[in-house]
Amino acid sequence: MHHSERVIIIGGGFSGVALAAELVRRGAASSITLVESGDRVGRGLAYGTASASHLLNTRADQMSLYGDDPEHFLRWRRRGGHATHGAEFVRRSDYGEYLERALIAACTEAPHARLTVEMGARATDVERTAGGFAVSLADGRELRGDAVVLATGHPAPADPFGGALPASATRYLREPSRHEDLAKIAPGAAVLLIGTGLTAVDVVLALEERGHRGPVHAVSRRGLLPRAHRARRETLPTDLHRALAAGVAVNGLRGIVAALRSVAAAADEHGVGWQAAFDALRPLAPRIWAELCAADRRRFVRLLRPFWDVHRHRLPPAQAGRIAALRARGRVVIRAGRVRGGVDRGDSIVVDVQPRGSTETVAERYDWVVNCTGASFAKSSSRPLERRLLEQGLLLADPLGLGYVTDDVGGVLGASGPVRGLYVLGPACRAAFWEHTAVPELRAQAAKLAADLAGRCATAEVPVRLVAAR
Repeated sequence: MHHSERVIIIGGGFSGVALAAELVRRGAASSITLVESGDRVGRGLAYGTASASHLLNTRADQMSLYGDDPEHFLRWRRRGGHATHGAEFVRRSDYGEYLERALIAACTEAPHARLTVEMGARATDVERTAGGFAVSLADGRELRGDAVVLATGHPAPADPFGGALPASATRYLREPSRHEDLAKIAPGAAVLLIGTGLTAVDVVLALEERGHRGPVHAVSRRGLLPRAHRARRETLPTDLHRALAAGVAVNGLRGIVAALRSVAAAADEHGVGWQAAFDALRPLAPRIWAELCAADRRRFVRLLRPFWDVHRHRLPPAQAGRIAALRARGRVVIRAGRVRGGVDRGDSIVVDVQPRGSTETVAERYDWVVNCTGASFAKSSSRPLERRLLEQGLLLADPLGLGYVTDDVGGVLGASGPVRGLYVLGPACRAAFWEHTAVPELRAQAAKLAADLAGRCATAEVPVRLVAAR
């Protein structure tokens, strides 16, 4: 790449902001365009919530935008008058504000940078050109770039009804991230949540915050809820850390699972808590995933992924306590089972539920049904832009439905091989890295990609001025 090259980042959530900020800090491109469909950057699916009940599920001292400046987020909080300590779980809406402010600050501190934010703009196509790429926007405009980064975040959840319910079924909320839809649910309404993970917890807490007091049932195949963080941070003892590292070096999924179980049990005996074992495994996860054979990867996704997710992606203690209290009062009921069908009755929805272990289905009537199954790449056509890129062969779907096929930086491997200049950043890279949905991993990829781009770009010879966000 030469100093005149332009980088276009599609998506202004965490990943897009992290990359833009790193590029600005490094002077890694003479022009950067950030394309964001919403009205604020830094929000995305996770941080666009306005609910005070929605907290980060990672402690504050791990949430810096910059891996080389771990105190950055804490300093920002304290400058704003918050006596934030490192182990605190901060509101997600506050973190979205931090990301936006951090990007502005990065531009202010790098006067030679040139960042343009295309706000309220939706990318509809990316095409290769003789000189790089052309990005089409929904309003008819076209952007030209030499490198394009897809930082589009999590896709919509899969439909557990398989399209059986018509679009006119207004009491079926297909995407709970649309928080305004939850306001339609009356305080006494009976609600079914399909899914029992972090999305379901978000919905329960948001409903409670809005004054909902009706029954809430949540069903998933195994009926597993996310586990809780310990109240205090704990570190795995050195001997157990060594045992874990040695154990997971064993070839094969069975040996890895056995080692993790053994160390987690030993941690409990030491009074540390099994959580420390999972935290210690976290930095080892990409290497473990890379070394698993294809059959073990399939086995893990099919059989063990739900158990990994509820132990790895945990709830802050305050949230876990609120959910436990609601369950104790019978307000929230968690069940294991499958949704086999549904019928829209206009004023309600009748759902056919097959309890786990049973061959029979039970017809249950609910005032509202909310899809909380979580983001899914299993049907990549859910987003028009990515569907178009798949049709062109510029993207290649991972066979396990985890995202797209990339190299270790995020460079796209298309149907005909590497697509030079096209990158994927964020959760869609999970096929390569597995543990790739939380801030520490995503900021590391953003920094690595920025360094890769910087290595191909010469420093701009002529200073350029910052272009204000629109």
